Amino acid sequence: MKNKVIGLSVLVVVLGIGGVWWLGHSTGDHSVHQEGLQPNSEKYICPMHPQIISDKPGACPICGMDLVKSNEKNEPEEQNHDEHHGDRSNQHLESHQDEMTVKPKERASVKLSLNKQQMIGVKVYEVQEKNLFKSIKSPGRMAFDPELYTAQSEYLEALRQWNRVKNSPIADVKENTRQMIKSSKIRLKVMGLSDDQIQNLTQKGFQSEGLLVGGQDNIIYADVFEIDLPYIKENQSAQISANFLQGKTLPGKVISVDQVINPETRTAKVRIKLLKNDPSIRPESYVNATIFAPLGKHVAVPLEAIMDTGVDTYIFVKIGKGIFEPKKIRVVLETETEAAILGAIKPGDTVVVGANFLVDSESRLKSVIQGESDSSGGHNRSER
Repeated sequence: MKNKVIGLSVLVVVLGIGGVWWLGHSTGDHSVHQEGLQPNSEKYICPMHPQIISDKPGACPICGMDLVKSNEKNEPEEQNHDEHHGDRSNQHLESHQDEMTVKPKERASVKLSLNKQQMIGVKVYEVQEKNLFKSIKSPGRMAFDPELYTAQSEYLEALRQWNRVKNSPIADVKENTRQMIKSSKIRLKVMGLSDDQIQNLTQKGFQSEGLLVGGQDNIIYADVFEIDLPYIKENQSAQISANFLQGKTLPGKVISVDQVINPETRTAKVRIKLLKNDPSIRPESYVNATIFAPLGKHVAVPLEAIMDTGVDTYIFVKIGKGIFEPKKIRVVLETETEAAILGAIKPGDTVVVGANFLVDSESRLKSVIQGESDSSGGHNRSER
């Protein structure tokens, strides 16, 4: 009996100690980082794991990210811990979703020392506003155009017929002649003759023999692609070259542009009158024609300055000592060496024209690093 009493006493003591231990741990804080927090002290939390809380800076034991200072002071909690933890998690999730909806910058400004610029071969150019010219090159041939010769003949014959019947008392005869003149004139226009040229043909009274054989009016027919036709106008300067000219070039000027495009080749005939003849040129001789089309005055940069991503177009502008900033631009038109642009670029700006790809790579890398830093609450992991 005595032994049973002793055993029961020991069991009561053990259970009492265990109950105290269990009570203390069940009412304690679930976060080891909250031990020792004083009311109204600063709080530091993990951006990714808000349940991790400390009263001093440090690193999250779960992900290793720097703890960030909370805007809230350590106040005695008046609500259930689980509810408080859930609210904070929801706030963090909403904040994270907001960050994900922000489109990151594709490129950032970069700063390069003079030594690094020299090492990678950076070259710059001062932007200018200038008159641009486009050299339009096309194959051509010495005119042998019996069709145009016939059209001119029909028009001149209709004019002569009008002179014979204009005083006739028969109205139908005069009306038929007027229609002949009108239709033949329309045909000449379709073949590229302007009103002035048709008027000159009217005053001259005879067609150009140069359309059939070489003569004073030697004409080159150049086949110009549809994309270049808007730049070509009457009286523009041209230059003719050919292998049989043995390095010589002949000057010329544009006299007409066909209004109808060949559906198979997507070209139209541009007629160029030679200002200087050469006996080696014969009808149907093949030549190379270059037409110099003025494009007007534009803000221009070398083609090497332009970075085209397929979606946007950039130029790197020097905005300070060794600092280069990417700026979006729009290309209006191009010549063989330059481009007319629109955007935040003005004459006098200094732009990069050499080592663009290296500067662009540095710009994109810096943008990625800045984006990672922003998404992690403004902390740069490389500093740890």
